[in-house]
Amino acid sequence: MPFRPSAAHRRNVRGVIYPLTAAVARMFGIREDGAYPIGAFYPIHIDNKIWRPVGGIWYIPKLSSDIDKRNVREEDIACFSASIANGQNITLRSGITVKWEPIPAALASQLPSLTAV
Repeated sequence: MPFRPSAAHRRNVRGVIYPLTAAVARMFGIREDGAYPIGAFYPIHIDNKIWRPVGGIWYIPKLSSDIDKRNVREEDIACFSASIANGQNITLRSGITVKWEPIPAALASQLPSLTAV
């Protein structure tokens, strides 16, 4: 069962959104058309200035360079990847503890198989 940050943490752009997006790409891959399965992690409030919905949980960045140029530390991606798989809380460098919740079955069933842990 995959996990996502609780709603209280899903709007933290640099602390949560950036490493979570990178971890999602690592864990589930990016489709051939460039779509990410971020809708399972962000069921609402996906920035329509950055992302375009393409069906279900899948979103394509309007400019892939906007996602590619994000500066995310490798250790943060690794921590978020592990928490997607195990639901363990993460304490950010800012001292904020990010709590995780199971992704609802209806959304989790749309995710591709995990590719890495």
